[in-house]
Amino acid sequence: MKIMSKVYRASIAFAATALISASAFAQSTILVVDQSRLLRDSEVGKHIQRQLQSIGTSMKSELDASTSPLKSEGANLQAEIKALGSTDLSSRPDLKSRINSFAGKSQKQQMEAAIKQRELALTEAKAYQKVNEKLRGILEQVVNERNADVVIDRSAVIYGKPADVTDIVMSRLNSQMKTVSVTRERLPRQ
Repeated sequence: MKIMSKVYRASIAFAATALISASAFAQSTILVVDQSRLLRDSEVGKHIQRQLQSIGTSMKSELDASTSPLKSEGANLQAEIKALGSTDLSSRPDLKSRINSFAGKSQKQQMEAAIKQRELALTEAKAYQKVNEKLRGILEQVVNERNADVVIDRSAVIYGKPADVTDIVMSRLNSQMKTVSVTRERLPRQ
């Protein structure tokens, strides 16, 4: 009985909060912007994606160039180990040393791949930071023109019909910013 009473009180409290929130938002002018669409479909967004793809391809070819000799070294070591058969590896200290060296090189290669991924993410973040600065100014203009109180991202809207200004913001962004400098960021190596 007590549990049902608590559930009933909680649901009434939730409903009251929702009504109060809804009435507060009903008095506000709410605009919606689809940020992911802006960054994906705008001219500058497409430009950034092309530049990032080019930088990513360059990073991949750098990794492939250093991975190729490592793969052949690994295959050679596997062949030697297989040829030994059941012979104890301790009888071949030279082979054991080469295996340890290979493991170190392999680990270093994995660390380099992880660093390159972080570099690409940092490059992307810095490129979009410039776009976001421009978008902030455009959104301020639209908010002032429409006397809006709140701007919400499309992904945050569950229900309602607030004014979607994505197309207006995209056309202004396209007219003000077509490209942005996308410079590959490099992290220090230790």
